[in-house]
Amino acid sequence: MSAAPHSIDATSPVVRRATRVGFFMAGFGLSVWAPLVPYVRERIEMSDALFGTLLLCVGIGSLSWMPLSGLLVTRCGIRPVVLSSVALLLLALTGMALTESVWILALALFCFGGSLGVIDVVLNIQGVLVERGTGKRHMSNFHGMFSLGSICGALALTGALTLGLAPATGTLLMITAIALANLAVASGFLRDRAPGGGIAFIRPTGMVLWVGALCFVVYLAEGAVLDWSALYLTEHKALETAKGGLGYASFALMVTIGRFAGAPVVNSLGTSRVIGFGGLLAGIGIGLSILTEHWGLALLGYGLCGLGCANVSPVLISSLSRQHDMPVHQAITAATTIGFAGVLAGPAVIGVIAHYGSLTLAFSLLAILLFGLALGSRRFKE
Repeated sequence: MSAAPHSIDATSPVVRRATRVGFFMAGFGLSVWAPLVPYVRERIEMSDALFGTLLLCVGIGSLSWMPLSGLLVTRCGIRPVVLSSVALLLLALTGMALTESVWILALALFCFGGSLGVIDVVLNIQGVLVERGTGKRHMSNFHGMFSLGSICGALALTGALTLGLAPATGTLLMITAIALANLAVASGFLRDRAPGGGIAFIRPTGMVLWVGALCFVVYLAEGAVLDWSALYLTEHKALETAKGGLGYASFALMVTIGRFAGAPVVNSLGTSRVIGFGGLLAGIGIGLSILTEHWGLALLGYGLCGLGCANVSPVLISSLSRQHDMPVHQAITAATTIGFAGVLAGPAVIGVIAHYGSLTLAFSLLAILLFGLALGSRRFKE
């Protein structure tokens, strides 16, 4: 049966609202895991090495499933893919909160990463279709909702646990919130199938690879700040160990603020300048965190890095709607997958450089890569 009678136009406010809620709840679902980590470690006896290996299941799941997103949208449409992935995410969260088996935890983490990876790509596809239909910039706002959702999810579960709720009970409350929110806006997820055939993989063109490479640098910075800023602040800037998380908090806060303020900035500056100025600001921020001896200025540096990075990946993803060498949904799938690898590679690359050189050297090289975004921006016309 044709889905045409039930289709909804990408310019509809219902679609924009669903896209915002979808991004928010994706960030919300992602952040639920962080407060659960200590409880999982208490419930399942394991070494640090085994736990580190289990965490790889999240990245493996994402990188395994993200390349399939374009095919799924082609064959099924956005709405079924989003709702199915959300259902799988909720099952994964349930397993992570309740299981006492290492093997089930590994499977749950794999499905957790995979479902979030697909949701991320598919919502980016819907976001680009909304921008194309309305002729306006929305992607920074959509990504801002993801960042806000990440903050709210972590705070919500942390608050529930602080009030004395059991981890399983708190997680089930978060699961219920995610399910109800997505069901409430389900009609706004586009149902039409994307054009372009049912090919599972198309070799990315040069422009798509370039967008993916620049996204990789931005996500590499995020992964590096997430996993290494606390150690750098406490070991090199004399910050108290308990306050080490302030580095990433500064970064994430400015990313969120920058994205919500992003639409007028992007409209004023254009794609090329946003990427170029963003890379320069992010590189200056990392440079400040290296050169200063005061942890307060280092926090300012991480905040500047977040502000610089905030709108780079949204405008890069948006730019793919203006290329004609690949179907848009396939181009977004490829570039997002390449970029997301930076989140996974960032901590490892920083760790290897820090081992053979120093953590200062590793962050210095990251700053150089961020400055390189300014050069990479020249290929974009607007």
